[in-house]
Amino acid sequence: MSHSIHIAYGSESGNSKTLALQLQDKLLAYQPVLCTLNDLVITKLTSQDVLLIISSSFGDGEPPGNASKFFDTIYDYKGQLDCQFAIFGLGDVSYPKFCGFTIDVDKKLQALKATSICKRVDADTSYQAFFEQWSKALVSYFNGDDNLLKQLDLQVKAYNEQQSFIGSIDHVQRINQSDFPVYDIQINISGSGMHYQAGDLLYLIPPANKNSIARINQFYPNLNDTQQQLLGKKELRQLSKPLIRAVAKHTKNKALKALTKMSAAKKLADYSYGRDVADLLTDYCTPENMPVDTLLDILPTQLPRAYSIASCGTLSPNSIRLCVREVRYQLAGHDYFGSGSYFLCHALDNSQSKVDVKIYVRANAHFHLPKKASTPIIMIGAGTGIAPYLGFLAQKRSGETHLFFGERYHDKDFLYQTELEEYVKDGRLTALYTAFSRDQAEKIYVQDILRQQGKKVWQLLENNAEIYVCGSKTNLSKPIDNALMLIAKNHGGLEEEEATRFVSDLLKEQRYHQDLY
Repeated sequence: MSHSIHIAYGSESGNSKTLALQLQDKLLAYQPVLCTLNDLVITKLTSQDVLLIISSSFGDGEPPGNASKFFDTIYDYKGQLDCQFAIFGLGDVSYPKFCGFTIDVDKKLQALKATSICKRVDADTSYQAFFEQWSKALVSYFNGDDNLLKQLDLQVKAYNEQQSFIGSIDHVQRINQSDFPVYDIQINISGSGMHYQAGDLLYLIPPANKNSIARINQFYPNLNDTQQQLLGKKELRQLSKPLIRAVAKHTKNKALKALTKMSAAKKLADYSYGRDVADLLTDYCTPENMPVDTLLDILPTQLPRAYSIASCGTLSPNSIRLCVREVRYQLAGHDYFGSGSYFLCHALDNSQSKVDVKIYVRANAHFHLPKKASTPIIMIGAGTGIAPYLGFLAQKRSGETHLFFGERYHDKDFLYQTELEEYVKDGRLTALYTAFSRDQAEKIYVQDILRQQGKKVWQLLENNAEIYVCGSKTNLSKPIDNALMLIAKNHGGLEEEEATRFVSDLLKEQRYHQDLY
């Protein structure tokens, strides 16, 4: 078997290039030609050529920098390719478009009539084992034995909303005593192949909200089994403007239609806040002007719920920790329960040792730790916004770590107090600053203690510190921005406009990270 072998790689961090060099060594007897994908000239490939592509996917399924030209070339190419090819893709399953670039390249090469000699490899961050199998099969193939290559099936599953992983909740513990319960939750993900970093997000596909379904069954008392099943898969807890507009259009309800006008934006927001589909039906509809089958067509599929991960993937690869506040309240005489939070917080109420849960992980790339372990970090969080910092602190860093934490009461709501104080003792946490708003007559919030430590904060920022803010958008976004501007004025000597620009530049330079909800 006589072949001309071309090994072409696309690499952003160097992993693909390393593998390409390793493959070149393994196939040295065949004198393979090695180059970047951008340097590959596809018009010179013939039926005697075998193209071996090793590439990562960058960002949102995009090509690495040294593969972008190749990507454009094959998409604009009008001819046919007679060569054979094989693809080894590297990706991170926590990104939505896992191995997106190599998947697209595979499709395009086949569309150009090139012949694939084996199934495309979609490898996650633990790619070495896949590479050894793939390269071994290629060596056998060029030695005249294609059996191993034909048997290869090396594609990591990319979990998503349609194809989630069934994990198991095996630990639920309440960690405060106030009127707003918070729980520490552990989910076992053994066997999933999922990888995550501190700061990433776990998405939960919650089970049907029994309370909402019960109220809708009162409105529609004679639903059949099929309708009940469909209802359980719909989003019942959140009201959106498109949904309200669709219901108004179908029912021809003038009051509801008026609520969707631009001039009624505040009224719409006030009505939607805390209410659900059952309220929309009882307040504005009848079973006659809004038949259940029409409603089922209008309702969106149930939305996944996102939670900040409170653990570190390198230290806890088989489990994910969450810090969750139970959502439960009364409004206009009705009880409401959060579809995700209430399920998680009460999953083990009946003394079960574990409960299955549908989940997947997504990278939260803008909320990862700095690449340099020596970079100082300032962590700001209120309530369950403490979650990602538990994952941050689990990793030892050489740079200073300062945590500003706010809650209601010291004695009732100091979440993870023992754990945080241990981190201070062992040096992982340089300093812990707390604000408990209800412990004194004058309310003190996390932005207040940030301002109180303004001199230190400014010193850290001058030393290229990065800032992280996690928690309620309403309670933290503008208050923290304003606190940082004030610090820049009082301790950096900046004028008003300069201070505003300073905070804006922190965001642009990706030194100011926000995970607000």
